[in-house]
This record gives sequence, C-alpha cells and structure tokens, in this order.
Amino acid sequence: MNVLLTTVSLDSQKGGGTAERTRRLSAHLAARGHRCEVATMQDGDLAEKLRQRGVPVYATGSVRLRLTVPFINPLRLARSLRRADVVHILGYWNLLSVATAFLASRLGKPYAFSAAGEFVGLDRPRPIARLFHVLFGKRVIRDASLLVAITPLERSQILERFQLPEDRVIVLPNGVEEHAQAVTHHPSQSDAPYILFMGRLAEVKGPDLLVQAFADVASEYGDVRLVMAGPDFGMRSSLEKFVGERQLGDRVIFTGHLGEIERNDAYERALFLAVPSRAEAMSLVALEAGVAGTPVLLTDQCGFDEIESVGGGLVVQATVEGLRGGLRSMLAERESLSTMGQALQAHIRGKFTWPSIVDRLILQFHSMIANRRGEGGD
Repeated sequence: MNVLLTTVSLDSQKGGGTAERTRRLSAHLAARGHRCEVATMQDGDLAEKLRQRGVPVYATGSVRLRLTVPFINPLRLARSLRRADVVHILGYWNLLSVATAFLASRLGKPYAFSAAGEFVGLDRPRPIARLFHVLFGKRVIRDASLLVAITPLERSQILERFQLPEDRVIVLPNGVEEHAQAVTHHPSQSDAPYILFMGRLAEVKGPDLLVQAFADVASEYGDVRLVMAGPDFGMRSSLEKFVGERQLGDRVIFTGHLGEIERNDAYERALFLAVPSRAEAMSLVALEAGVAGTPVLLTDQCGFDEIESVGGGLVVQATVEGLRGGLRSMLAERESLSTMGQALQAHIRGKFTWPSIVDRLILQFHSMIANRRGEGGD
C-alpha cells in the first residue's frame, strides 16, 4: 500500500505534537512494509530522521501573510497523490491540507483527515478563520472518507459539530514507542527535586498558569524547583520577568528546546510532569512521561482524564487555583509518586503503543480503499 501523509511542519521545535505524530505514523507504516511519503510546509530535524529511514519528504517552503502560504508545486503534489493508494491529512488551519484534499478528490484518492484538536478554533473564530472554514474547511471535511479524532471527547465534539454519521469518525490516539526502557523513578541525589513542564512557551500550553501556581506554593516546598523545558513562542521574557519579581530566579529554570535524549532524561528524573494546557487534543508529553514511569498533573482541557482514574496522577481545572491545588496535592504525597508513575506506565504500555495504533490505522486504510473501489473510483 502507498500512503501519502501531510502535515504543517516536521521541525520538532515548531511542529509540536502533530509533527511528532506524523513522524511516528510514517515510520511505523514503513516498518510494516508500506511505501510512505510525507508532504510538509516546513522541513526540519524530524524530516531528516524520516529520510534516513527511507521515507521521502516533500517540503514546500512557505511565506507568512495573513495565513502561512505554502509554495506548492501542484504538479509535484499531484505526482505524489497519483502514486498513493490512500492519503492521511493532519492539521486544519493550513493551505497545504486544503490543496491536498482538493487534488485527492479530483484524482479519486480517498483521504483520512485529522484536525488534531484544531477544531477548537471554530468555537470563537476570528473573521479570517470563519472565512477559511466557509471557503475551504467545509469542503475538506465533506470530502474526507474518514475523520480521525485523537480522543473520544474530540470524536463526540466532531460528531455533534458537523452532524456526521457515527462510522465517519474514529479515535486514533497519540502513542509512545513500545521499546522505551522502564526506569526506576528516583531523581539524582546530586540534583534538587523538580517539577517538569515540557512544551512550547505559548499561551495555549498554559506555562503562565503553572509558573504563577508554583510561585504561590514555592515557599512551602523550599527544596523543589520548576524546570520549564521547551522552545519560546513569545512568552519566555514575560515569564522570566514574573519569576524575577517573585524572587524565584534560582527556583525556576528555563532550558529552551530539549532533544529527544535530553527530554527522556528530564522525564525520568522529574518528580512529576505538569501539563497546564488551556486546550489540547491529547497530551503527547503526558504519554512520554508516563512511559518513563513519571506521574502527571494535568488540566481537564488535555483530553486525558483517564490518567487520574488509573492512579497515574491528578486532573485539575485549567486555572492558577486548580494547578496550585494540584501542586500541593502531588508534593504532599511525594513518597507515593513512584507508585503513581508505575501505574501510569503500565496503563500506557498496555494501550498507547505506536505499533498497535498503526495496525488499527492500516485496517481503516484498507477499508477506505475498498470502499472507493466499490464506488467505481481508481
């Protein structure tokens, strides 16, 4: 089977969880013997990793206007689509998704579409977003053979928002590698214990909520630091200013972007991961921390409330007050954090490994191809 995947970015710093999801899906599809190609607007380190595994990557490049406009070569994209038996489009608010969906429909190629949580932008859309949805987005959704949600909550929201048949929308969660090594969760004795934030310093990720909550409880837990790991998306200077004003400069550490090895090490040595997101389809960093045996404190906007039900952490409201209470609860039970991490690790290993997720996607792809042939398509 030939599969074309599209995504906005394959840069680990700028593409976030969607870029990583695309990389893992492509790599595991290729490992199953399927021919994969990826089209993206932004080249980067994840693209290089795919090329090293023999997965071709077509990077269009782009320019930023009111929207990011890709430099698509229609003939080049059409050539990739003609080779494909099936297409998987990730990301809603971009013109590469629109162009791919349009050409796929014209060429009779079935495509699965995943907004990866981006439909939340339709709740209170700006005028340009409303225009995008009317002119382009509705057609992308209408012509998709399958819509892919990342969580059951996202699936129910899609079904309600667009009034789609139940069988048009499936859940395909984020995942982790099954070969990740189990760890014993004990921070190094030479390092001060720390709470870890892993993600972009952007408003949607809520780093300001976490820093404010930590500042409110810092005096109660004088040995604990907060490590803010991730690239700056416009908030670092204001966060550092706040930390300085609260005289916490030696307690809150900004590391910038971490590579994969450094990131895994940070997970393993943290007391717990804090995910203060204001909106999230499904927290990939929570999965990564969990498979490392590290418990998680996250908000109820992350699409992963089951963390609490399996005893792997706490779920709180996406507010300073909610996070403040969560920090106090987790730190007050520090001796139980290792047990919580082990419970979360077992749950994730049993349910969220990429090979099993990709096998489910392959079955859906075969069904899409068979249905299109039954309709008289190519």
